[in-house]
This record gives sequence, structure tokens and C-alpha cells, in this order.
Amino acid sequence: MTDLNDAVVVVTGGATGIGLALVREAVQRGARVMIVDVDDASETVATLRREGATVESTIANVADVADVRRAAAETIERFGGVDVVCNNAGTAAFGMLQDVRPEDASRVLGVNVEGAYHVIHVFAPALLESAAVGRPAYLLNTGSEHSLGVPPFVEPISIYTVSKYAVLGLTMTAHRDLGPAGIGVSMLAPGWTLTENVRGLIEANPESAAAIMPYAQEPEEVATRAFDGLLAGTRVIATNSHSRAFAMEHARNLMIDIQQLPVVDATEDHLHDGSGDVSACPVAGGR
Repeated sequence: MTDLNDAVVVVTGGATGIGLALVREAVQRGARVMIVDVDDASETVATLRREGATVESTIANVADVADVRRAAAETIERFGGVDVVCNNAGTAAFGMLQDVRPEDASRVLGVNVEGAYHVIHVFAPALLESAAVGRPAYLLNTGSEHSLGVPPFVEPISIYTVSKYAVLGLTMTAHRDLGPAGIGVSMLAPGWTLTENVRGLIEANPESAAAIMPYAQEPEEVATRAFDGLLAGTRVIATNSHSRAFAMEHARNLMIDIQQLPVVDATEDHLHDGSGDVSACPVAGGR
């Protein structure tokens, strides 16, 4: 499948940035879209409608599960169901772990991790229903190149890095939990993207412009790759070739450390043999 004709797509954080690019890409592929954002997206909706799109919006903070439940109910009331969830809302805070204020760390983790979980938890029943009747059913979590390791070449935004690395774990777990029901689960992992905030940083600071521009991508390119990868079943959709070197180094170092473990005798009968047979788990069996 390369389009989303008549699919219902929800985009959190869809009023600006990568989220808005995802909205526009979904519309171009034939989708009907609900924008969920902490800010009012009515002007964006009006513009898209003038272009012929079927788009609605609602104000909600993903860090508040009650807000997410209300947004889901509004979406289903308006469109009758949900086929694709772009779990995109996010925020950041600057500084190293020892310097960032706890209240700022709590805000970032509340949106980027807890909020992402809220969206999965609340919208999962609708996605399961779509999958059960043969409709497209997908979950796209927006991570970052920070999900692939700890980038050595950016000013520390350490709690953001922590949160986006957590999104990788959230995505892999959602793939295990939702994948068998027919829901495609992927994580978008862009690098520098020329969103409104990044363009503002570039315009205000020539040094930032010199550091960012050689590596930056347009939001539209990121969004196209996001949906291409999602529909193709790509688990981690990395969009920027400049992410490759440090991500591969991180993966190699992880494997080096893991390979220090002794090899288990292949003839032994043990539970953690990689088969994924949950029935063999003593914890699951004891519930």
C-alpha cells in the first residue's frame, strides 16, 4: 500500500513542524485527518480545507490522559474510527542531566514518554478494531536520531535524548504487543529538520546556521519517508544519512558488550531461547 485513501489518520503535535508535514502528507495520500495539538490549529485546518482536505482539530495535551481520551472520542465521533496514529507530540529542554531543572525534566518526560504511552493506550482499541475488519492499521511513533544513540555533535539536550531513546523501547514493545493483531508499528527517527523552531534558531544565530544547514532536511522529505517506511513495514525509519555513523558505532558497542556474555549451550532447554514463546514464561503462566 502506498496511499491511505479514505483512512482516518490522527496526528498529535500536528499544528506545526514535522507534525504538520505528516498531516499534509497524509492528506496527499487520500486520508482524512484529525490534528491533536496543545495549541489551536484552527488556522491550519482552514488553510487545508481550502486546499480540499478533510481535516478536523482538537486541543489536547498528551501528558493528560483525560485529554487524550476526549480527543479519541471526538475523532471517532467525527470519522467513525481510527486507522493510523502518528504519535508525534514532543518537547525539549536544554542542558546536561546534572544541570536541567527537575521540573523541566518532568515536563519533557511527561510529554515525550508518558504522553506517547497515553496515546498508544487510548487509541489501541480503535486500531485493533480497524485491523480486525481489514482496514489499514498503523502506529507511527516520532522518535529522533537521539533514539539511535547519544549524538556527540549537538549541544546537550540530555533529557530529550533520554526521552527519545525511551521512544525506541516503547516502539519495540508496541510492535510485540500490537503487531500480532495486524497493526504495523514503526518509529520515525529524523535528524535536524527545518521546522519553524529550527529555522528561527538558524536565522537568529549564524553559528547555528553553519552547524545545522549542511545536515538539515525539509519537513516534507521527512514526512514522505515516514509514510513510505510505515506502509512498507520498516521498524525504524531513519531519514538522515548523517545519523548513520554514530548510530552504527552505538550498535557496535552494544553488541561488543553483549558478546562478553558466555554462550549458552544450544542443546540446553531454557526459557530465554529467543523463540518468543510467552506461554513458557513462568510469570505469565502464574497469572
